[in-house]
Parts: sequence; C-alpha cells; structure tokens
Amino acid sequence: MSKKEDFNVDEALDRLEEINKKLSDKDIALDESLELYKEGTILAAKCKEHLDGVEKTLKTLNA
Repeated sequence: MSKKEDFNVDEALDRLEEINKKLSDKDIALDESLELYKEGTILAAKCKEHLDGVEKTLKTLNA
C-alpha cells in the first residue's frame, strides 16, 4: 500500500482544526507555533492534492 493510499483526509482535517485552535492560544511559544504552522501547511497541501485527485476521478467518471 502506498503512502497516498494511507492518507486519511478526514483525520488530516481534524488535525488541522486542532492546530488552528492551538495557534489561536495567546500563550503558545514561538517555537511551538512555528512547528505547528509547518505541520499545518504540509497537511493542507496533502489535503489539496488528495481532493484534486478525487475531483479528477469524479470528472472522469462523469465523462
């Protein structure tokens, strides 16, 4: 099974929500906020890639 198949968009979106809440905390340390931001941008890119693939599949099926 490839890494792409292991990706769970629902879990990634849940994690992005958690990251967003943590980044909203005024008492978060700068280093932690940078790590969370980095993780969030990576997850967001993976979600976009996954959803683009789903869209392409749907267009193919509807053609």
